[in-house]
Amino acid sequence: MYVYIIDTSSLIGLKNTYPQRESPEVWEKIEELCKNGKLIAPLEVKREIEAGGDELVSWVKNKNFMFKTPDELQIRKVKDILEKFPFLAKPDRLDPNADPWVIALALAERENKRMFNQEYVCIIITEESKRRHNGIPAVANHYGIECINLIELFRREGWKF
Repeated sequence: MYVYIIDTSSLIGLKNTYPQRESPEVWEKIEELCKNGKLIAPLEVKREIEAGGDELVSWVKNKNFMFKTPDELQIRKVKDILEKFPFLAKPDRLDPNADPWVIALALAERENKRMFNQEYVCIIITEESKRRHNGIPAVANHYGIECINLIELFRREGWKF
């Protein structure tokens, strides 16, 4: 089974490409993944969206079950990530920065699942280019975490819209 960790870029991309009013079936499928615990995100993703102030804010308000509050393991993972990849800290940004938290959540989920001998594969969903050497896909690749975009998520889940 897959556990998907979604980045802010993908939620924004989803909103822009598949508006909720025009594409309710897409959002129903996303909601189903969230309710089943197959699609999660760090709390920082919610904070980034709330800082944006558009209609996506109302969608995330009712999805507290989807957003994971940082725990000790995630905090340790973020520290490790930022020590190795300080460019992810983005000190020039004033708004929340979820990037290291997305990767840390994937690492923590993978570690937690191994502790309980569960067969889960953690995959990050992001619209960031894999060609960038300073983004989520490059750092996730270092840790052996696969990154896919929304279209690949649709394929893997067998969705056709």
